[in-house]
Amino acid sequence: MKRHEAAAGAAISSASTTHTHDILGFLDDLKRQAEAARAMNNNDTDALARSAGLADMACKIAFNYLAVLAQHLNVLQTRSKVNYRLDRQQVFEGLQLCGFRADARRKQLRRTEVFDHVVLRWRLTSGTALALTKNFLPDIELLEARLRQDGVTFDAEAVRHPDTAKLQEMRYSFTADFNASVLITPDHDRGCLRFDATNLDGLQSVCLELPAFEIGSGRLDELARWVIGEPNTFLKGAQNLRRSEA
Repeated sequence: MKRHEAAAGAAISSASTTHTHDILGFLDDLKRQAEAARAMNNNDTDALARSAGLADMACKIAFNYLAVLAQHLNVLQTRSKVNYRLDRQQVFEGLQLCGFRADARRKQLRRTEVFDHVVLRWRLTSGTALALTKNFLPDIELLEARLRQDGVTFDAEAVRHPDTAKLQEMRYSFTADFNASVLITPDHDRGCLRFDATNLDGLQSVCLELPAFEIGSGRLDELARWVIGEPNTFLKGAQNLRRSEA
């Protein structure tokens, strides 16, 4: 009887020990998984911080460059070497580049103040007063969209048939002066900058991305050449390049 009790006790003790080892083994496994996840999270956080630092430094470099560029161009009052086509008949050459101003805004990102965007704005002026007439709906829509996009203040008069009140034509009057800009928006997590350029290659928008580490005096010199309409290589190697018109 005693032998049976001893054997039973030994079996219970052995089962208890095995169960404890199983629990400890499972906990050890969970511990290893948790440590690996923690290390990965730390690596991700460090990578995000490095990318954010690169993007923010690139914005600082760009803003300092564009602020000085704006001062110089406002003194020089250069004329663009690009032709600007408003429609099939209206093409403008030698537009005056003026009113340059650089600006930047900041925001909070993960409890750190960073750049929200950097922008350079200016005007393309001809001083030419125009009076245009459009009687085809697609032409009307295209002209109005383009004028609004380009910051042109215009007067529009609808001419209707005296009997039916049906629209016959639209008459527009305005001065052919246009807005232009380069908006730089950082993607801190990806370590890159997005450029939205409006009216540098004629009346159109160009969108592209560049890695933050490429933003230096060489690339920005090419941007300056693009701004004043000179041959340049600013778009070389650009990512996600898109062009669009109004």
